Amino acid sequence: MENKKNLKILALLASPRKLGNCEILAKELCRHVPQDHTLKLLRLPEKNILSCKACYACLESGDCPQKDDFSQVAQELVAADGVIIASPTYFMGPNGVLKVFLDRCLQMFGHSQSLRGKPAINIITAGLEGEAGYTEAALNSFTLILGMNLQGSAVFYGALPGESLWQKPEQQERVKALGNVFFNDAPPVNDPWRCPLCGSDTVQLLGGNRVQCQVCRNFGTLSAGEHGLVLETSLKPENIFFTAEQAAHHLQWLQGMKKRFLQIRRQLADFQRDYADDGEWV
Repeated sequence: MENKKNLKILALLASPRKLGNCEILAKELCRHVPQDHTLKLLRLPEKNILSCKACYACLESGDCPQKDDFSQVAQELVAADGVIIASPTYFMGPNGVLKVFLDRCLQMFGHSQSLRGKPAINIITAGLEGEAGYTEAALNSFTLILGMNLQGSAVFYGALPGESLWQKPEQQERVKALGNVFFNDAPPVNDPWRCPLCGSDTVQLLGGNRVQCQVCRNFGTLSAGEHGLVLETSLKPENIFFTAEQAAHHLQWLQGMKKRFLQIRRQLADFQRDYADDGEWV
């Protein structure tokens, strides 16, 4: 990254806990960023972010008709030189406030060029080792969909506030390593069993040795190498976000779906009407 006097880092904290593990890990990470920087923190549970209504209005205007705090958060994302997203694990996934925010980021899809190439690091916390569920995959997928450069992600274990670093030197070293590489220009070096395109360790088995990466959605093969498993993937042409061109094509598809709806909405309404009176609402 080109030298700047003072880089701006934004930490999006999904946890409602003040001085909890997400907050402490983000702050500890930034203590090890070698470049001059300013850390800004934003606690998502303190913001009023409404659920996406899937109206697609934002794909045309760039703005959501709902009046809440989402635009403020989006502006902070765009203004930052680097982004940290930190989420606790609730019920084997990211907590609800982050899921609502991620859904609303459809609004940013038309402006992904302002985020493309921005370095990002994802921090995941969980109370029990091995019980982080799909939280890391969800955060990494979101980061890549918006075109940011995923510099690294890691799961840190600790159930009580601060316990992710308290008396845990191994986890202290891991968060330090993330800080050191935050603004590295060189792409991260992945283990051979990770997706070579996005670095994910989460794949779906498709039979035989065929797999699909669950983060970047590209297909590949899993085989036994001399020193362990080797994952090979190739970029599929119809991927919706991996390159700027693919993201632009998907935006056109989304906008086209809204136009198509306007063309056939009466036919769809006639079909839907047959189901209007089934069941009893609670």
